[in-house]
Amino acid sequence: MKNKKSLIAIVAVLLVIVVGVTFAYFTSSATFNNQFNLGNYSITTQEVFESPDNWAPGDTTPKTITATNNGTIDAAVRVSFTEAWTDENGDSVDSSNIPNDAVTINFTTPSDWTENNGYYYYNYILKPRNTTSSLIESVTLNPNLNNSNCTESNGVKTCTSNLQGLAGYHYTLTFTIETVQYDQYQSVWNTNQSIVKKPAPIQIMNQARTKDTLQLGDEVCVNGDTTECFNFIRYDGEDIVLLAKYNLKVGNKVDITDPRHPIWDYYESNDPGYGLQSSEAKGYDASSSYSYGGILFAPNAYWGDDNSSELKTKYGTSYPADVYDSEYITAPNFSNSCGDEGSICFYVDGYSIAYFVEAYKDILEEYGLTIKNIRLLTYSEATSPNIGCSGYSCPTTTGFLTNTSFFLGTAKDSYDVWYIVSNGGFDNNPYEYFYYNATAGVRPVIVIRKSDM
Repeated sequence: MKNKKSLIAIVAVLLVIVVGVTFAYFTSSATFNNQFNLGNYSITTQEVFESPDNWAPGDTTPKTITATNNGTIDAAVRVSFTEAWTDENGDSVDSSNIPNDAVTINFTTPSDWTENNGYYYYNYILKPRNTTSSLIESVTLNPNLNNSNCTESNGVKTCTSNLQGLAGYHYTLTFTIETVQYDQYQSVWNTNQSIVKKPAPIQIMNQARTKDTLQLGDEVCVNGDTTECFNFIRYDGEDIVLLAKYNLKVGNKVDITDPRHPIWDYYESNDPGYGLQSSEAKGYDASSSYSYGGILFAPNAYWGDDNSSELKTKYGTSYPADVYDSEYITAPNFSNSCGDEGSICFYVDGYSIAYFVEAYKDILEEYGLTIKNIRLLTYSEATSPNIGCSGYSCPTTTGFLTNTSFFLGTAKDSYDVWYIVSNGGFDNNPYEYFYYNATAGVRPVIVIRKSDM
Protein backbone atom coordinates (compact mmCIF):
# COMPACT_ATOMS: atom_id res chain seq x y z
CA MET A 1 0.00 0.00 0.00
CA LYS A 2 2.87 2.35 0.76
CA ASN A 3 4.56 1.63 -2.57
CA LYS A 4 1.36 2.39 -4.51
CA LYS A 5 1.10 5.85 -2.94
CA SER A 6 4.68 6.64 -3.96
CA LEU A 7 4.01 5.63 -7.56
CA ILE A 8 0.95 7.89 -7.76
CA ALA A 9 2.96 10.83 -6.42
CA ILE A 10 5.68 10.39 -9.01
CA VAL A 11 3.18 10.21 -11.85
CA ALA A 12 1.53 13.39 -10.63
CA VAL A 13 4.84 15.25 -10.63
CA LEU A 14 5.62 14.06 -14.14
CA LEU A 15 2.26 15.22 -15.37
CA VAL A 16 2.89 18.69 -14.00
CA ILE A 17 6.20 18.90 -15.80
CA VAL A 18 4.74 17.77 -19.13
CA VAL A 19 1.88 20.22 -18.89
CA GLY A 20 4.25 23.05 -18.00
CA VAL A 21 6.45 22.45 -21.02
CA THR A 22 3.48 22.25 -23.32
CA PHE A 23 2.04 25.64 -22.31
CA ALA A 24 5.43 27.42 -22.30
CA TYR A 25 6.04 26.90 -26.04
CA PHE A 26 5.31 29.92 -28.26
CA THR A 27 6.19 30.47 -31.94
CA SER A 28 5.91 33.29 -34.43
CA SER A 29 7.08 34.05 -37.99
CA ALA A 30 7.47 37.07 -40.22
CA THR A 31 8.30 37.62 -43.88
CA PHE A 32 10.44 40.54 -45.12
CA ASN A 33 10.67 41.51 -48.77
CA ASN A 34 14.04 43.13 -49.56
CA GLN A 35 14.62 44.76 -52.91
CA PHE A 36 18.13 44.97 -54.35
CA ASN A 37 18.58 47.45 -57.19
CA LEU A 38 21.29 46.36 -59.59
CA GLY A 39 23.82 48.79 -60.97
CA ASN A 40 24.06 49.47 -64.69
CA TYR A 41 27.18 48.16 -66.45
CA SER A 42 27.44 49.90 -69.82
CA ILE A 43 30.72 50.51 -71.65
CA THR A 44 30.92 51.80 -75.22
CA THR A 45 34.00 52.03 -77.42
CA GLN A 46 34.70 54.56 -80.12
CA GLU A 47 37.21 54.32 -82.96
CA VAL A 48 38.46 57.16 -85.16
CA PHE A 49 40.09 55.66 -88.26
CA GLU A 50 39.83 55.94 -92.04
CA SER A 51 41.55 53.26 -94.09
CA PRO A 52 43.90 54.74 -96.72
CA ASP A 53 43.64 53.42 -100.28
CA ASN A 54 47.21 54.22 -101.30
CA TRP A 55 49.36 54.15 -98.20
CA ALA A 56 52.72 55.61 -99.17
CA PRO A 57 56.02 55.51 -97.25
CA GLY A 58 56.12 58.31 -94.70
CA ASP A 59 52.32 58.62 -94.53
CA THR A 60 50.82 58.86 -91.05
CA THR A 61 47.23 57.75 -90.63
CA PRO A 62 45.32 58.93 -87.52
CA LYS A 63 43.93 56.15 -85.38
CA THR A 64 42.38 56.40 -81.90
CA ILE A 65 40.26 54.08 -79.81
CA THR A 66 38.63 54.93 -76.48
CA ALA A 67 36.17 53.46 -73.97
CA THR A 68 33.42 55.39 -72.17
CA ASN A 69 31.60 54.29 -69.03
CA ASN A 70 27.91 55.07 -69.57
CA GLY A 71 26.77 53.01 -66.60
CA THR A 72 26.94 53.32 -62.83
CA ILE A 73 29.58 50.68 -62.04
CA ASP A 74 33.35 51.30 -61.98
CA ALA A 75 35.20 49.45 -64.74
CA ALA A 76 38.71 48.33 -65.69
CA VAL A 77 39.98 48.47 -69.28
CA ARG A 78 42.75 46.74 -71.20
CA VAL A 79 43.72 46.66 -74.87
CA SER A 80 45.66 44.20 -77.01
CA PHE A 81 46.49 44.28 -80.69
CA THR A 82 47.82 42.08 -83.51
CA GLU A 83 49.49 42.94 -86.81
CA ALA A 84 49.11 40.94 -90.03
CA TRP A 85 50.29 41.24 -93.64
CA THR A 86 48.62 39.77 -96.72
CA ASP A 87 49.75 39.86 -100.34
CA GLU A 88 47.81 41.13 -103.33
CA ASN A 89 45.97 37.80 -103.48
CA GLY A 90 44.86 38.02 -99.85
CA ASP A 91 47.21 35.27 -98.72
CA SER A 92 49.11 35.58 -95.45
CA VAL A 93 52.71 36.70 -95.69
CA ASP A 94 55.45 35.19 -93.55
CA SER A 95 56.35 37.87 -91.01
CA SER A 96 60.04 37.06 -91.43
CA ASN A 97 59.79 38.63 -94.91
CA ILE A 98 58.54 41.93 -93.48
CA PRO A 99 61.07 44.52 -92.27
CA ASN A 100 60.83 44.95 -88.49
CA ASP A 101 60.42 48.70 -88.84
CA ALA A 102 57.97 48.68 -91.72
CA VAL A 103 55.20 50.19 -89.61
CA THR A 104 55.42 52.40 -86.53
CA ILE A 105 52.52 52.51 -84.07
CA ASN A 106 52.56 55.95 -82.46
CA PHE A 107 51.52 55.59 -78.83
CA THR A 108 50.08 58.52 -76.89
CA THR A 109 49.77 59.51 -73.22
CA PRO A 110 52.06 56.67 -72.15
CA SER A 111 51.56 57.56 -68.47
CA ASP A 112 47.93 56.44 -68.79
CA TRP A 113 48.74 52.91 -69.95
CA THR A 114 51.02 50.09 -68.77
CA GLU A 115 52.09 47.12 -70.91
CA ASN A 116 51.97 43.81 -69.08
CA ASN A 117 52.32 40.42 -70.78
CA GLY A 118 50.98 41.58 -74.13
CA TYR A 119 48.14 43.70 -72.75
CA TYR A 120 48.02 47.45 -72.31
CA TYR A 121 46.15 48.27 -69.11
CA TYR A 122 44.47 51.62 -68.58
CA ASN A 123 46.08 52.67 -65.29
CA TYR A 124 42.96 54.19 -63.80
CA ILE A 125 39.51 53.11 -62.70
CA LEU A 126 37.05 54.06 -65.43
CA LYS A 127 34.46 55.90 -63.37
CA PRO A 128 30.88 56.49 -64.57
CA ARG A 129 30.65 59.30 -67.16
CA ASN A 130 34.42 59.13 -67.80
CA THR A 131 36.34 58.20 -70.96
CA THR A 132 39.80 56.67 -71.32
CA SER A 133 42.54 58.33 -73.26
CA SER A 134 43.48 56.58 -76.51
CA LEU A 135 46.36 54.11 -76.39
CA ILE A 136 47.60 55.26 -79.81
CA GLU A 137 47.20 58.36 -81.95
CA SER A 138 48.34 57.20 -85.40
CA VAL A 139 50.19 54.66 -87.53
CA THR A 140 53.11 55.55 -89.85
CA LEU A 141 54.53 53.64 -92.84
CA ASN A 142 58.32 53.76 -92.71
CA PRO A 143 59.55 56.44 -95.14
CA ASN A 144 62.74 54.43 -95.78
CA LEU A 145 60.72 51.77 -97.63
CA ASN A 146 60.82 54.06 -100.67
CA ASN A 147 64.47 53.27 -101.52
CA SER A 148 64.69 53.19 -105.32
CA ASN A 149 66.64 50.77 -107.49
CA CYS A 150 68.04 52.85 -110.41
CA THR A 151 69.71 51.94 -113.72
CA GLU A 152 71.18 54.27 -116.38
CA SER A 153 71.22 53.62 -120.15
CA ASN A 154 72.07 56.01 -122.97
CA GLY A 155 72.01 58.92 -120.53
CA VAL A 156 68.57 58.01 -119.26
CA LYS A 157 68.25 57.13 -115.57
CA THR A 158 65.38 54.78 -114.71
CA CYS A 159 64.38 54.15 -111.08
CA THR A 160 61.90 51.60 -109.78
CA SER A 161 60.80 50.66 -106.28
CA ASN A 162 58.75 47.79 -104.94
CA LEU A 163 58.72 49.16 -101.38
CA GLN A 164 61.19 46.45 -100.47
CA GLY A 165 58.82 43.79 -101.73
CA LEU A 166 55.75 45.21 -100.02
CA ALA A 167 54.11 46.91 -103.00
CA GLY A 168 50.47 45.87 -103.24
CA TYR A 169 50.47 44.27 -99.80
CA HIS A 170 47.85 44.91 -97.17
CA TYR A 171 48.62 45.69 -93.54
CA THR A 172 45.95 44.93 -90.92
CA LEU A 173 46.12 46.24 -87.36
CA THR A 174 43.50 44.63 -85.10
CA PHE A 175 42.69 46.03 -81.67
CA THR A 176 40.78 44.15 -78.98
CA ILE A 177 39.48 46.24 -76.10
CA GLU A 178 38.27 44.42 -72.96
CA THR A 179 36.40 45.79 -69.97
CA VAL A 180 35.23 44.26 -66.71
CA GLN A 181 33.75 45.64 -63.50
CA TYR A 182 36.62 47.08 -61.51
CA ASP A 183 36.39 44.97 -58.34
CA GLN A 184 36.75 41.76 -60.38
CA TYR A 185 39.48 42.62 -62.88
CA GLN A 186 42.39 40.85 -61.16
CA SER A 187 40.57 37.54 -60.81
CA VAL A 188 38.84 37.64 -64.21
CA TRP A 189 42.00 38.64 -66.08
CA ASN A 190 44.36 36.70 -63.80
CA THR A 191 46.68 39.66 -63.39
CA ASN A 192 48.42 41.52 -60.58
CA GLN A 193 48.44 44.74 -62.58
CA SER A 194 47.60 47.77 -60.41
CA ILE A 195 44.64 49.93 -61.51
CA VAL A 196 43.95 52.93 -59.28
CA LYS A 197 41.90 56.11 -59.03
CA LYS A 198 42.95 58.73 -61.55
CA PRO A 199 44.56 61.76 -59.91
CA ALA A 200 42.53 64.92 -60.33
CA PRO A 201 44.14 67.60 -62.51
CA ILE A 202 45.32 70.38 -60.20
CA GLN A 203 45.90 73.84 -61.63
CA ILE A 204 47.75 76.75 -60.03
CA MET A 205 45.90 79.80 -61.31
CA ASN A 206 48.82 82.24 -60.88
CA GLN A 207 51.15 81.21 -63.68
CA ALA A 208 54.09 82.89 -61.95
CA ARG A 209 53.85 80.35 -59.11
CA THR A 210 54.91 76.74 -58.82
CA LYS A 211 53.97 74.17 -56.21
CA ASP A 212 57.11 75.18 -54.32
CA THR A 213 56.56 78.97 -54.40
CA LEU A 214 52.90 79.38 -53.44
CA GLN A 215 51.99 82.41 -51.33
CA LEU A 216 49.09 83.12 -48.99
CA GLY A 217 45.81 83.34 -50.90
CA ASP A 218 47.09 81.89 -54.20
CA GLU A 219 44.27 80.07 -55.94
CA VAL A 220 44.58 76.35 -56.69
CA CYS A 221 41.78 74.56 -58.59
CA VAL A 222 40.84 70.90 -58.86
CA ASN A 223 39.10 69.86 -62.07
CA GLY A 224 36.55 67.06 -61.94
CA ASP A 225 32.86 67.06 -62.88
CA THR A 226 33.03 70.62 -61.55
CA THR A 227 35.95 72.92 -60.83
CA GLU A 228 36.55 73.33 -57.10
CA CYS A 229 38.98 76.10 -56.14
CA PHE A 230 40.96 76.68 -52.95
CA ASN A 231 43.25 79.33 -51.48
CA PHE A 232 46.72 78.47 -50.30
CA ILE A 233 47.18 78.80 -46.52
CA ARG A 234 50.58 77.33 -45.75
CA TYR A 235 53.05 74.53 -46.26
CA ASP A 236 53.19 71.75 -43.69
CA GLY A 237 56.40 69.92 -44.49
CA GLU A 238 55.76 68.25 -47.84
CA ASP A 239 52.03 68.84 -47.52
CA ILE A 240 49.98 71.81 -48.72
CA VAL A 241 47.11 73.26 -46.68
CA LEU A 242 44.29 74.81 -48.73
CA LEU A 243 41.08 76.61 -47.70
CA ALA A 244 37.96 76.27 -49.87
CA LYS A 245 37.37 79.46 -51.86
CA TYR A 246 33.67 79.53 -50.86
CA ASN A 247 31.33 77.90 -48.39
CA LEU A 248 29.59 74.69 -49.37
CA LYS A 249 26.11 75.07 -50.78
CA VAL A 250 24.23 73.75 -47.77
CA GLY A 251 22.15 75.38 -45.07
CA ASN A 252 19.62 78.17 -45.28
CA LYS A 253 18.41 80.08 -48.34
CA VAL A 254 20.76 78.58 -50.92
CA ASP A 255 18.61 75.96 -52.64
CA ILE A 256 15.93 77.62 -54.74
CA THR A 257 14.77 74.29 -56.19
CA ASP A 258 13.01 73.27 -52.99
CA PRO A 259 10.86 75.55 -50.78
CA ARG A 260 12.09 73.80 -47.65
CA HIS A 261 15.70 74.96 -48.20
CA PRO A 262 16.64 71.32 -47.72
CA ILE A 263 19.45 70.09 -45.51
CA TRP A 264 19.64 66.66 -47.01
CA ASP A 265 22.20 64.35 -48.47
CA TYR A 266 23.61 65.90 -51.65
CA TYR A 267 22.89 62.69 -53.57
CA GLU A 268 19.15 63.21 -52.98
CA SER A 269 19.02 66.89 -53.81
CA ASN A 270 17.46 68.17 -57.01
CA ASP A 271 20.18 70.82 -57.11
CA PRO A 272 23.29 69.44 -58.85
CA GLY A 273 25.42 72.01 -57.04
CA TYR A 274 24.26 70.99 -53.61
CA GLY A 275 27.17 70.07 -51.31
CA LEU A 276 29.76 71.73 -53.56
CA GLN A 277 31.33 75.14 -53.14
CA SER A 278 29.10 78.03 -54.17
CA SER A 279 29.45 81.80 -54.23
CA GLU A 280 25.77 81.86 -53.17
CA ALA A 281 26.64 80.37 -49.78
CA LYS A 282 28.28 83.48 -48.41
CA GLY A 283 26.97 83.22 -44.86
CA TYR A 284 25.86 86.50 -43.29
CA ASP A 285 25.32 89.25 -45.83
CA ALA A 286 25.34 92.69 -44.19
CA SER A 287 23.79 94.37 -47.23
CA SER A 288 20.63 92.26 -47.00
CA SER A 289 20.75 91.28 -43.32
CA TYR A 290 20.19 87.70 -44.45
CA SER A 291 22.37 84.64 -44.12
CA TYR A 292 22.87 82.40 -47.14
CA GLY A 293 24.30 78.96 -46.48
CA GLY A 294 24.39 79.37 -42.71
CA ILE A 295 24.34 76.17 -40.72
CA LEU A 296 24.45 74.82 -37.18
CA PHE A 297 27.84 73.68 -35.94
CA ALA A 298 26.14 70.94 -33.92
CA PRO A 299 22.96 70.51 -31.87
CA ASN A 300 24.96 69.93 -28.69
CA ALA A 301 28.40 70.61 -27.26
CA TYR A 302 29.66 67.09 -27.88
CA TRP A 303 33.17 68.16 -26.83
CA GLY A 304 32.07 68.96 -23.28
CA ASP A 305 32.07 66.70 -20.25
CA ASP A 306 28.42 66.20 -19.30
CA ASN A 307 29.29 66.21 -15.61
CA SER A 308 31.28 69.41 -15.59
CA SER A 309 32.21 72.43 -17.68
CA GLU A 310 35.51 70.83 -18.65
CA LEU A 311 36.50 69.41 -22.01
CA LYS A 312 36.45 65.72 -22.69
CA THR A 313 40.03 64.53 -22.71
CA LYS A 314 39.69 63.71 -26.41
CA TYR A 315 39.64 67.44 -27.21
CA GLY A 316 42.42 68.69 -24.94
CA THR A 317 42.59 70.40 -21.57
CA SER A 318 41.76 74.07 -22.18
CA TYR A 319 39.97 76.50 -24.48
CA PRO A 320 40.23 77.45 -27.28
CA ALA A 321 40.01 73.77 -28.25
CA ASP A 322 39.90 72.14 -31.67
CA VAL A 323 36.64 70.21 -31.66
CA TYR A 324 35.97 69.40 -35.32
CA ASP A 325 35.33 65.65 -35.18
CA SER A 326 35.08 63.56 -38.33
CA GLU A 327 33.58 60.70 -36.32
CA TYR A 328 30.63 62.79 -35.18
CA ILE A 329 28.65 62.78 -38.42
CA THR A 330 25.22 61.28 -37.89
CA ALA A 331 23.00 62.62 -40.66
CA PRO A 332 20.54 65.39 -39.70
CA ASN A 333 16.80 64.90 -39.38
CA PHE A 334 14.27 67.66 -39.77
CA SER A 335 11.67 69.47 -37.71
CA ASN A 336 9.05 71.89 -39.01
CA SER A 337 9.00 73.88 -35.79
CA CYS A 338 11.12 76.81 -36.98
CA GLY A 339 8.24 78.65 -38.58
CA ASP A 340 10.48 80.98 -40.56
CA GLU A 341 9.71 81.13 -44.29
CA GLY A 342 9.25 77.39 -44.44
CA SER A 343 12.73 76.68 -43.06
CA ILE A 344 13.55 73.38 -41.44
CA CYS A 345 15.44 72.89 -38.18
CA PHE A 346 17.54 70.02 -36.90
CA TYR A 347 16.32 68.10 -33.92
CA VAL A 348 18.58 65.06 -33.73
CA ASP A 349 21.59 64.64 -31.44
CA GLY A 350 24.63 63.26 -33.21
CA TYR A 351 24.56 65.58 -36.22
CA SER A 352 27.42 68.00 -36.72
CA ILE A 353 29.00 70.15 -39.38
CA ALA A 354 31.32 67.22 -40.15
CA TYR A 355 28.44 65.57 -42.02
CA PHE A 356 28.87 68.05 -44.88
CA VAL A 357 32.68 68.24 -44.70
CA GLU A 358 33.06 64.48 -45.00
CA ALA A 359 30.49 64.34 -47.82
CA TYR A 360 32.56 66.95 -49.67
CA LYS A 361 35.64 64.78 -49.19
CA ASP A 362 33.80 61.91 -50.91
CA ILE A 363 33.08 64.15 -53.90
CA LEU A 364 36.69 65.32 -54.24
CA GLU A 365 37.96 61.76 -53.99
CA GLU A 366 35.53 60.78 -56.76
CA TYR A 367 37.29 63.46 -58.81
CA GLY A 368 40.55 61.59 -58.16
CA LEU A 369 42.04 63.97 -55.60
CA THR A 370 44.09 62.30 -52.87
CA ILE A 371 43.25 64.00 -49.58
CA LYS A 372 45.45 63.43 -46.55
CA ASN A 373 43.07 65.31 -44.28
CA ILE A 374 39.91 67.40 -44.45
CA ARG A 375 38.62 69.55 -41.59
CA LEU A 376 37.86 73.17 -40.71
CA LEU A 377 40.33 76.02 -40.28
CA THR A 378 41.54 76.18 -36.67
CA TYR A 379 41.82 79.10 -34.26
CA SER A 380 45.60 78.76 -34.17
CA GLU A 381 45.79 78.93 -37.98
CA ALA A 382 43.52 81.99 -38.11
CA THR A 383 45.55 83.84 -35.45
CA SER A 384 48.95 82.82 -36.79
CA PRO A 385 51.19 85.56 -38.25
CA ASN A 386 50.50 84.02 -41.64
CA ILE A 387 46.80 85.03 -41.55
CA GLY A 388 46.78 87.53 -38.71
CA CYS A 389 43.32 87.48 -37.07
CA SER A 390 43.51 88.97 -33.59
CA GLY A 391 41.15 90.30 -30.99
CA TYR A 392 37.79 90.34 -32.77
CA SER A 393 38.89 91.18 -36.30
CA CYS A 394 40.60 89.59 -39.28
CA PRO A 395 42.57 91.46 -41.96
CA THR A 396 40.38 92.24 -44.95
CA THR A 397 43.45 92.89 -47.10
CA THR A 398 43.79 89.16 -47.69
CA GLY A 399 40.54 89.35 -49.68
CA PHE A 400 39.88 85.65 -49.95
CA LEU A 401 39.58 85.13 -46.19
CA THR A 402 36.60 87.42 -45.63
CA ASN A 403 34.56 86.75 -48.77
CA THR A 404 32.31 84.48 -46.68
CA SER A 405 31.33 83.98 -43.04
CA PHE A 406 32.37 80.50 -41.90
CA PHE A 407 32.93 78.36 -38.82
CA LEU A 408 36.35 77.45 -37.52
CA GLY A 409 36.78 74.00 -36.04
CA THR A 410 37.65 75.47 -32.63
CA ALA A 411 35.42 76.08 -29.61
CA LYS A 412 35.83 79.28 -27.57
CA ASP A 413 34.21 77.69 -24.53
CA SER A 414 31.59 75.07 -23.69
CA TYR A 415 28.93 77.02 -25.57
CA ASP A 416 30.53 79.00 -28.41
CA VAL A 417 32.51 78.22 -31.56
CA TRP A 418 34.83 80.67 -33.30
CA TYR A 419 34.01 81.91 -36.78
CA ILE A 420 35.27 84.46 -39.31
CA VAL A 421 32.78 87.06 -40.51
CA SER A 422 32.69 88.44 -44.04
CA ASN A 423 32.88 92.03 -42.79
CA GLY A 424 36.28 91.32 -41.26
CA GLY A 425 35.02 90.22 -37.89
CA PHE A 426 36.47 87.40 -35.83
CA ASP A 427 33.83 86.29 -33.40
CA ASN A 428 32.14 83.40 -31.64
CA ASN A 429 28.75 81.86 -32.29
CA PRO A 430 26.61 79.46 -30.21
CA TYR A 431 26.93 75.94 -31.57
CA GLU A 432 23.14 75.44 -31.69
CA TYR A 433 22.15 78.87 -33.06
CA PHE A 434 18.77 78.63 -34.80
CA TYR A 435 19.14 77.20 -38.27
CA TYR A 436 17.25 79.94 -40.05
CA ASN A 437 19.36 82.64 -38.36
CA ALA A 438 22.70 80.81 -38.54
CA THR A 439 25.33 83.18 -39.93
CA ALA A 440 28.34 80.91 -40.44
CA GLY A 441 28.80 78.44 -43.27
CA VAL A 442 30.90 75.37 -44.01
CA ARG A 443 34.28 76.16 -45.60
CA PRO A 444 36.52 73.09 -45.50
CA VAL A 445 40.30 72.95 -45.32
CA ILE A 446 42.00 70.17 -47.28
CA VAL A 447 45.55 68.88 -46.91
CA ILE A 448 47.17 67.37 -50.01
CA ARG A 449 50.66 66.18 -50.87
CA LYS A 450 52.86 68.58 -52.76
CA SER A 451 54.01 65.64 -54.88
CA ASP A 452 50.42 65.20 -56.14
CA MET A 453 50.39 68.66 -57.75
